[in-house]
Amino acid sequence: MKKTLVLFAMVLSASFVFAQGNISNLSQTGSDNKAGVTQTGAANISLIVQDNDLNEVTVAQEGAGNLSEMQSAGGNNLVNVAQVGDLNNSVTLITDANNTAQSVQSGNNNVARQELNTVGSFATSIQEGDNNKTIQVQDGAGNNSIFSQTVGSGNISTQTQTGENSNISVDQLGDNNNTTVVQTGLSNNVAARQEGNGNNMAVSQTGNNNFAGGENQVLLNQFGDANDATLVQEGDLNASAINQVGNGNEAINSQIGGTNNSIINQTGGTNSATVTQSDN
Repeated sequence: MKKTLVLFAMVLSASFVFAQGNISNLSQTGSDNKAGVTQTGAANISLIVQDNDLNEVTVAQEGAGNLSEMQSAGGNNLVNVAQVGDLNNSVTLITDANNTAQSVQSGNNNVARQELNTVGSFATSIQEGDNNKTIQVQDGAGNNSIFSQTVGSGNISTQTQTGENSNISVDQLGDNNNTTVVQTGLSNNVAARQEGNGNNMAVSQTGNNNFAGGENQVLLNQFGDANDATLVQEGDLNASAINQVGNGNEAINSQIGGTNNSIINQTGGTNSATVTQSDN
């Protein structure tokens, strides 16, 4: 009986150790690749696959149940992933060369997915809080950039751009905010910021040289709660700005054609503005 109890205790101990263990799988094919993985906590998983030369990956996980997956099919890529908290998920997929991707997650149950399918791209995702989701996809040759920062809980940030020399920057501070940006064409730029709770922003730009803010100039702003902003620009050389301060405001701007300009500025509550411009 005593032997049975001792054996049973050993089995329980071994199962507990296995359940608490971290997992790191690393595969590198090519030359001069570098990979560093640091795991502190329990049940964290890191998967790294590098398929060419001169790639560098750094993964740091602290907490429990975090998952980091990175796959590269090109050379000279740089990826940094940091996860602090529990049950965070970070996926980075790269299929060409010279890309840089950074993912930082602090909190619990956050999801970040970044896909870079081009040369010379840069993507950054920063999440601080719980239950946030960020998805960023780039496809096109040369000098693309996507930046997303979310501070709060329950926020969703989705960015997709196809083309060259385009830029997207999104800041969300608060809870349950939603931003979606889609760009197709050359040299399009968007900079958006939301501070508050329950705000929604949707942006679509199709064409070339359309502008709704840049790296040092945010032109799509919402400050307050339950605001909605929609921007659609189709054509070339269109420019737009939307600024809403207060609660329950709605702004819709649609520009079709070329060289259209629009500014919407609303301060207060439950305001509504719609601007439609077309050269047809």
